[in-house]
Amino acid sequence: MVVSFARSVRSTRAALALLPLALVLAGCQSLQAPTQGPLGLELDASIQVQGSTQSSERNRAQAAADYRRLAAAHLPELLEDAAERPLVPLVDGVAPAKDIASPQDFTDIAPVTRPHLTRPELHRAGLGLPLVGRIAPTDPNAPRAGYHVPLTLVALPKAPPSACCDAAIANPARVQTVRTVHGDLPLAMDLETPLTATSATGPRLGAGIFNLLRPGHFVGRPRIVFLQPFDPGKTPVVLVHGLMSTPRMWEPLVLDLLTDPEIGARCQFWFFYYPTGQPVPLSALQLREALDDAVQAHGVKQPMILLGHSMGGILSRAQVSRLTLEDAQTMVPDLASLPEGSLVRRSLVFEPRTDVARAIFLFTPHRGSRLASSGLGAWGIRLIRLPDTLLTELGAVANQLTSSDRPRLPTSIQGLSPDSQFLGVLDRTRPTAPTHSILGDRGRGDGLAGSDGVVPYLSAHLPSAESELVVPTGHGGFAHPQSVAEIKRIIRLALAEEDKLQAREAAHGSIAQGRGTAGDPSGRPSRISQRQ
Repeated sequence: MVVSFARSVRSTRAALALLPLALVLAGCQSLQAPTQGPLGLELDASIQVQGSTQSSERNRAQAAADYRRLAAAHLPELLEDAAERPLVPLVDGVAPAKDIASPQDFTDIAPVTRPHLTRPELHRAGLGLPLVGRIAPTDPNAPRAGYHVPLTLVALPKAPPSACCDAAIANPARVQTVRTVHGDLPLAMDLETPLTATSATGPRLGAGIFNLLRPGHFVGRPRIVFLQPFDPGKTPVVLVHGLMSTPRMWEPLVLDLLTDPEIGARCQFWFFYYPTGQPVPLSALQLREALDDAVQAHGVKQPMILLGHSMGGILSRAQVSRLTLEDAQTMVPDLASLPEGSLVRRSLVFEPRTDVARAIFLFTPHRGSRLASSGLGAWGIRLIRLPDTLLTELGAVANQLTSSDRPRLPTSIQGLSPDSQFLGVLDRTRPTAPTHSILGDRGRGDGLAGSDGVVPYLSAHLPSAESELVVPTGHGGFAHPQSVAEIKRIIRLALAEEDKLQAREAAHGSIAQGRGTAGDPSGRPSRISQRQ
């Protein structure tokens, strides 16, 4: 008898459904008590309870828990079973599918013993043992501790007199069901625990404060970090944090976004991590260069979506704006005398990116915030210590970059003041990509006089934005339900536009390379079979 993973139907427009998949495992399960070891007997008993229409929900849940306990207790030998005779991916006999993994693909594999359960949509009860597979950091955009990938181990008892089980490690985001002799059962899934285990979202709050006050001690270079291994078929969503923060702040928003099936299936999340005490134009340059490096290293074809909070919104706006030499000379009159490759000139003169589909500005002070020039802001300015190398290179133009009588290289806090020359020049430009604004008014409904507690409405409002949503929350309200719903809407809008573009290109016979469906560009039926 053939035991298989059932395939699900994939939507042609949204690409939301899972990639078609069938897994053929050698041997068959017997409905009669097999003459095999206790593990096979116990697994079969658990599967039978889960597949019986006569079982209560409580009994099914207990049987699923028993299955996980047994699989975890025998994990090393079951992983050997999954590796001994690798499953061969075939799509119409030729194209590879990525729904079954080999244990050798991972540095280590650990069972999920204490699942995180804050987003039920990222979990699915069913047959199998959820695992976390770690992939060592071998690419420049990997988290320093490596990627943490969601997996599910399935072990199905063989007929006697074989060894215990046929086993496979499946991608639970793409495989939904397991076919057994006791019926088709849902494949267990835990997408949340691996995401919370990864270090892609960076260190916690303390690091954000330290990176603000001592940017010269930032570990490594400002960089783009991927949440999951790069997928050429998925749209990058680039998240840029603000002042005194790290990418860790994005964790609740990313989890919420992943609960949307289309976004989870079609998007990949990138984080820009940088020290926030530097001058704003310098951080914008570092974001530009980090994106260039990532695009070049991975051959990115999909247009990206930028998502910036507070000062991160300013850095994101700079990616879709043009500042000419003439614009920059209003800030630094002698800029033309500096070499084109100088740090100052590259920070103040730039072209817009052409690979940005849309930019979303969250609580962004386009025209500055008075808090940056208040007593608290002045206190912060005095505490920030810029690195000596930066002071040496930029010190010559410090008196032109600040309006102070005592020239001093401006920090990020000064750069967010309403008196910031850079913000003034940038605000006179019009973004070259479609943009959207999400603002806060703390629920007061005070219109033009409103504020999120840090950024006033008149600073966060962008006349050229395609849409604007005022949310009844404060400055940190990017994870507010209304904010999340609006971000999902905008991302889905960008994906729909990409679908239309692909359709037009297909009609003209010029589909761009790299714009296939992740894992199965053909979209044809797939079958993953074990070697005989």
